[in-house]
Amino acid sequence: MAGDSSKSVDETVKHVVEVEAATISEVPDEEKPETAWQMASQYRSAILWSSFIGLAGINWEWIRWLLWGFCIWYLADKIGKRFALGIGCLVSIGAVFVQVFAGQPGTLLVGKLINGLSLGSFLTIPSSYAAEICAVELRGLTTSAVQLFIGIGQLMANLILKGTGTLDTAWAYRIPFTLQLVFPVILLVLLPMCPESPWYLLRTRNPNTASSTLARLGYDNPAKTLAEMQSTITFEEQRVDATTYLDCFRGSDLRRTEIAIGIFSVTQPVSAVFVIGYSSYFFQVAGLSASTSFSMSVGVSILGLVGVVCSWFLLNQAGRRATALVGTSILVVLLLLIGILDVIPVRARNLGPVYGQVACIIRFAFIYLLTIGPVGYALFAEVASPRLRSRTVDLSIVTQNLFGILMHIVIPLLINPDAAALGGKIGFIFGGTAFMSVVWLYFRVLETAHRSFEELDYLFAKRVLTRAFKVVQVVVTYD
Repeated sequence: MAGDSSKSVDETVKHVVEVEAATISEVPDEEKPETAWQMASQYRSAILWSSFIGLAGINWEWIRWLLWGFCIWYLADKIGKRFALGIGCLVSIGAVFVQVFAGQPGTLLVGKLINGLSLGSFLTIPSSYAAEICAVELRGLTTSAVQLFIGIGQLMANLILKGTGTLDTAWAYRIPFTLQLVFPVILLVLLPMCPESPWYLLRTRNPNTASSTLARLGYDNPAKTLAEMQSTITFEEQRVDATTYLDCFRGSDLRRTEIAIGIFSVTQPVSAVFVIGYSSYFFQVAGLSASTSFSMSVGVSILGLVGVVCSWFLLNQAGRRATALVGTSILVVLLLLIGILDVIPVRARNLGPVYGQVACIIRFAFIYLLTIGPVGYALFAEVASPRLRSRTVDLSIVTQNLFGILMHIVIPLLINPDAAALGGKIGFIFGGTAFMSVVWLYFRVLETAHRSFEELDYLFAKRVLTRAFKVVQVVVTYD
């Protein structure tokens, strides 16, 4: 009986295969699979909208940074950073509702674009706000904490998408969109309790409120701190009254703008996008399974967060300049190792080169978020002059995003198997660009740790050499 049953199943399968083969062979020419160009012509509407949605996330990014950056900093100068951030939260909440209930691709596009505008305020305001309200010794910790929160957000997003990716209903995308409401709502609730920047209060002629804010923030001698701040503001107002974006490129501010833009944008030539943003995909290209690749990428994210926390000690003890230089130099070595390991042939029973590349990427993520990653957020807010800090931070983030767009276009073309198919050999390319970054860091990036804004103003005005910034003594006196 068992033999007859097995034979019957085999005959049935054979019959089905023969029928399917006959059916395929009898398909008329006009019903045979179309070419890619024919499919593109037929589904041009789908391609158009999917491309626009992609543009909202990548290629339109520089537009939203430019537009919203100018708007948010105009508002921050007029109504303060706290209220400007509140407006960003309200815009984000409204945009999230548009995305969640979007019934058409066009509506989703509008929601993504509007939310993209609001997200600009979440990155541009916190670093400069932290630099303005914290004592000199805490600036490195609080400004670089922005990198920590970004990493936490990325990790949460990966886990949420992993959990909802198996759903076959509209909630597969609505749940991730809806969860975007959590943080803007929390911020909006807590903002009324946040103190306004004392620098803003002093510029708007509210010294009493600024003094009480400093006392609330824990300053031991608010009167002395207020005198230091007023001296800095007076020194800058004597040079020029009104400020524009062009002022960022005049006099000593040109050097400050170059450093701010450079230190924040150097993350692109050292290949942070490739190693951190494309780690899961690269692991699959290298030969690991999809599930293993995802688990490894989550591990990369977690280890990176540990690196950010450890960086708080380095930024104050070793300083910004040394941390950036040593960290980026190590990244150069790791990138070259990734390239070398990719050249070694991989055999079925010898996956050593593959796991070697994985180990290099994990170490890269840790070192990057221990050194140059947090340094960018600390230094670009510190190095800018107080009167131009808003505009300098805005220009830095816009430039970094422009480089980011370029990386998102180039990297897939370099590593995809159906394109350049370089795989890990891309490490040779970014190893070279990272080395050029080390050279720039050595000659241009200076030390700002343990320096007040007034001291930095004086050092820049006197055109002190980069390597002398750490050792030059500045004596500040008040009338």
